[in-house]
Amino acid sequence: MRLPVPDIKSNLFDITGKTVAITGAGQGIGRMLSLGFAAAGAKVAMIDLSGELLQESEKQLGEVSSDFTSVVADVSADDTPKKIVDACIVLGGRIDCLINNAGIMSYTDPRTITDEEFDRMVNINFKAPVRIMREVLPVMEEQKNGSVINIGSSWSSRASVFNQSGGGVDYCALKAGLQAYTRGAAQNLAEHFVRLNAIAPGGVDTPMHAHHRDFLMEYEKYIPLGRMTVAEDLVGPAIFLASDASGYITGQTLHVNGGMIMVD
Repeated sequence: MRLPVPDIKSNLFDITGKTVAITGAGQGIGRMLSLGFAAAGAKVAMIDLSGELLQESEKQLGEVSSDFTSVVADVSADDTPKKIVDACIVLGGRIDCLINNAGIMSYTDPRTITDEEFDRMVNINFKAPVRIMREVLPVMEEQKNGSVINIGSSWSSRASVFNQSGGGVDYCALKAGLQAYTRGAAQNLAEHFVRLNAIAPGGVDTPMHAHHRDFLMEYEKYIPLGRMTVAEDLVGPAIFLASDASGYITGQTLHVNGGMIMVD
């Protein structure tokens, strides 16, 4: 069996009817991805730890679609991967795309970080996506089709967050690890036409950066395209990676940062 050649007379970017699971969908990047995919005609399963935040996401999606569901769950919990697959099967009968977006930020110092702090970062930013993929990939393998999009970070190419003061070394390292894992898993799944790619945003103006937003926006002057990344900037790249338009792309990391990393 060979990968089919794309039909360029069709709308290669069409994701109508595709079933997509998005973690961390209660706010920020996850909410915008959910809204963008729903507006494009996809069936969206939103996963978040906060039921209250999910209700607000549901309210916004309800303005453009009725094909969505929500799962209140901790991505690092043992039963969450199965909950995600089950929600997608109920919603659309399959799972066409998984977006591992949920994550937490850290500014810990490598000289003082505790085991508890490090374990929390590992569990949410690296182990959870790996465990969710472990549940989802066999389903996609059986379908002979599927796209996984892991949200990495352009900080994975940096020494530390904002490349200053040494903070967030664990965050940068784990995002780099997730992107490397994406490449390795992509090689394993390629023969089954299951694609895995990563999107690496720059600093995104979302609630995750709320307590240091002034510093984040100060970094804006270093971005060639002239403004800080916003969550809406990631919707187009994610739809591209979920669609047939990227059907011959796997194992890649797409940097979405306004040209930030090209200036180093």
